[in-house]
Amino acid sequence: MQKHSIPRQIWRVIYPLLIYLGISLFVTIVGGVVAGFFVIHDGVNPDEIAVAIESFLLDHGIWLVLITHLICLIVFALMWRKIRINLSKYDNAKLGLLTVALTILSCACVSNIMTSLFDLTDIIQYFQSYEEIVEILGSGNLLVRSLPIVIAAPIGEELLHRGIVLNRLLSWMPKWVAVLVGSALFGLLHLNLLQGLYAFVLGIAFSLLYVRYRNLWVPIFAHAAINLTSIAIVEILDTTGIEFNAWLLLIPSTLVAIVCVVLLIKLTKAAVLIQEPEVEVEPTQIAYSEV
Repeated sequence: MQKHSIPRQIWRVIYPLLIYLGISLFVTIVGGVVAGFFVIHDGVNPDEIAVAIESFLLDHGIWLVLITHLICLIVFALMWRKIRINLSKYDNAKLGLLTVALTILSCACVSNIMTSLFDLTDIIQYFQSYEEIVEILGSGNLLVRSLPIVIAAPIGEELLHRGIVLNRLLSWMPKWVAVLVGSALFGLLHLNLLQGLYAFVLGIAFSLLYVRYRNLWVPIFAHAAINLTSIAIVEILDTTGIEFNAWLLLIPSTLVAIVCVVLLIKLTKAAVLIQEPEVEVEPTQIAYSEV
């Protein structure tokens, strides 16, 4: 593993994020072109084309989300395959079914807590862009929504943020600083203040899970559990017609989350460093030492 200057380290963290934004922008532009084609083909009044394209994208936005995350998953999986070879080696007990179950349950409870707090504070009404995102993610049937939200997004985003970004931050920052910076970048990349704050908090949880277990599947499962919980709650409320009660969700979720975290700490051990990556000396350093 080669040592890099600070500007080089910063660039190594930023450019994968730029790749993600580039893929998102490309898919959105292509989606807009396709939407424009269908809108014009349907003979929409020229004065209403922009509104019609926006409506089309809202109705079919979940497919753009799916395509974006599938491309990101492939790109970052290839990057991760190369990066993980040079990472430090850790000794950690194999993840048991109980550990995975407690992790998933605790993260699902955290999602319920955040959802309840949003409802109690009624903060969503001040963020129209967040409501539009929720509308897009709620379009389509359950299977269509589940593919990007529960499968593609958790894998692709964790490969990027914990696999690539966090590991590169950990290589030159103190652990806690790396966790906070990586989580902040995770929030910023959602390009929405409310969703960004939500992602920042969850990003800290995902990062701590990765740092403790040094197994990328743990935050992936946790991320998927949170997204699945959100979809399940909406689906259950829509299907049954039950009125949402934030307090009935907040109190038990908080208690269960606390119990799960305590059990996880007692039942598991943090990963132990057993081998650091070999450090390659830069040519300039070799030349200097020879002089």
